[in-house]
Amino acid sequence: MNIVLLGYRGSGKTTVGKKLAMQLWKTFVDTDVEICKRFDNATIAEIWETHGESAFRQTECEVVADFLKHRDQVIALGGGSVMQPAARQSIEQADETVRIYLKCDAAVLAQRLEADAATRASRPSLTTTGDAVTEIEAVLAERDPVYQAVADHVLDVTRLAPPDVIRHLIHRCL
Repeated sequence: MNIVLLGYRGSGKTTVGKKLAMQLWKTFVDTDVEICKRFDNATIAEIWETHGESAFRQTECEVVADFLKHRDQVIALGGGSVMQPAARQSIEQADETVRIYLKCDAAVLAQRLEADAATRASRPSLTTTGDAVTEIEAVLAERDPVYQAVADHVLDVTRLAPPDVIRHLIHRCL
């Protein structure tokens, strides 16, 4: 069985996913890392600048489909993966897969992202608002309904530490 973690950047998909995979003896896959590998380890921001968002999104769809063919993985999706019809179809149609949306409040996401210098340096801005909370709210307004529709389980992680998220997922969702 695969476990797919979806949600906005900063929601904990990678942090939780790595630890969850270790506890369940599964392989951890971060689709953003795998996409970057296909572009000679460029950052996502560099890929967008050099090749464009469309090349990134096409590769994202290929990576998602490729990894969903394997079993016994915890897969952390990029925040926009489910917004791509081909990737969403692969995710929704994947057999023996549990899809979990790690939902988080926009203000908390903004705090987490602000505290993570690596994210700021390697990821492109998704809107032109300039204000992190306003940007996140705008993007979530579009993505949240899709995240909800794709997910088998929704877990609000706004006030949960990663060990609590993992404990909840193991006992209630898997």
